Amino acid sequence: MRRSFLVTVLLGMLIAVVSAGAAAGADEPCAGTLPDRLRCWARSLDDGPVTVTLNRQLQFDGSKQDRTAAIDGAKNHRGNLVVQVSAGASTGQGGTALLVLAGRRLVDPDARIDRLDPQTLTELKGVCDALCDLLDATKHKGAMTGRDLIGKNDGVIDLTRYTYAVGGPPSESSWSDTTRILLLALTGLLTVLLLVLLFAVRRSRAPAAPGVGAVSAAATSAGADETTALLRTAPARSYGRRVGPRSGPARTAVVRTALHPQGYVELDRVLYRAVWAEPGQRPPAPGSVVDVTDGRPPDTDVLYAFPPAAGRHARSNS
Repeated sequence: MRRSFLVTVLLGMLIAVVSAGAAAGADEPCAGTLPDRLRCWARSLDDGPVTVTLNRQLQFDGSKQDRTAAIDGAKNHRGNLVVQVSAGASTGQGGTALLVLAGRRLVDPDARIDRLDPQTLTELKGVCDALCDLLDATKHKGAMTGRDLIGKNDGVIDLTRYTYAVGGPPSESSWSDTTRILLLALTGLLTVLLLVLLFAVRRSRAPAAPGVGAVSAAATSAGADETTALLRTAPARSYGRRVGPRSGPARTAVVRTALHPQGYVELDRVLYRAVWAEPGQRPPAPGSVVDVTDGRPPDTDVLYAFPPAAGRHARSNS
């Protein structure tokens, strides 16, 4: 009875923490699907400029009917829509669509601009300009950097030349990020405690009937050779994803998050998603140096990470 009560309490705490985390992530103004956001922003476009800053990917989500209606409603006031893409941020299909819709586009040179697939381009046909041709995924492969886009389109402005700040970000942002981290940590801790409790409950069941231990010992002794043979033939642990031999020129990058098998590496002070391409070797820890090559379809949006070539690594250290 007491164990059941403890399990119920822990489950309740876990649900409460997860719900609080979801609520903390939902305090963003004009949250929801892309049509929800467009309708929310459009309410202020009549009054003057509305600036939307993309610090993360935005999905091209919601129903097609909702997207069409929301885009039609916003395009009549697109001159008041200002879209900024921050350094290190990836736009995603929705973010790139928002950039096309904007009347004023400010992009950091180190931002990552995802190209548009045919479906998205079709829905943006009424608002597309020369920018859509540059972002057409059927004509060009891979994502663009903000630097590439600034150099090829007059309608895209270098964000770093026209925006300035006095002091750091507001304290509310730091508090919000800290809260999310604490909620995630508490969720993990409660999950571990729940698993430990469930394990203890299973171990504390009624003892086995007399004689079971002796039979088990005999069975274990008799089957030792068979167990050893099974262990020897068990497949080796895979630490990454097999992608085939290296292809294309390799560049040196620094691991920033664990590659298990996918994480982030830093290349030229920009973070890129990368997958560990040597499944037979344990991936390096953050801070280690790896060789990266461009991914092949369908992995054109990630890099392949390999152990550094000894000769080239030595030259880079000399």
